[in-house]
Amino acid sequence: MKLGKLALVTVSLLAAVIGTTFITSCEPNACDGINCQNGGSCGHGECNCPTGWEGSLCETKKRDRYIGVYAGYMYCDNGAPTIDTVSIAAANRGILSVDVYVKSLFESEKKVLQGYVVSNEAAYSVEVTNNDSAKAGSDYYLRNFDVTLQSDKSLKLHIYEHNYTAKEDTIQHSCQFVGTVIPTTKVK
Repeated sequence: MKLGKLALVTVSLLAAVIGTTFITSCEPNACDGINCQNGGSCGHGECNCPTGWEGSLCETKKRDRYIGVYAGYMYCDNGAPTIDTVSIAAANRGILSVDVYVKSLFESEKKVLQGYVVSNEAAYSVEVTNNDSAKAGSDYYLRNFDVTLQSDKSLKLHIYEHNYTAKEDTIQHSCQFVGTVIPTTKVK
């Protein structure tokens, strides 16, 4: 009789293991049919994109949202607005790198600001890595550029010139460009 009970318990346990394996093997894989691109990997049904890529399948370069020509107005030192353009193009210094050209500031010099796109969950901006100024390299002078984009259309560019020779940090010159992308110029 003991042998019969042992056999019954063994058969029951075996049936439970086989049944559990069969039931769990029928659950669908959340990543079936999802083909992440550009080195992305699927986890829990969503693509995890590598640096510089975004989109549901990692199909778009993050910097592409900035590429184009923006038409708008430049406001400097609380003066009257002037018509201006800002051009942003892909650069070859890395997947997030861009070149920024501000017509009113660098028209005669043909200078380009070098930057790269940075982002978090809430905002995108371009960090300009070079301090473009006639006084660049001076310990007492700095020109900052801050470029942000709202809804992939409206570009804001803030320019601040700081003079540190004064007793306190003073902004010598401040400009703000506000413009929207010219639709036909959005190229990849």
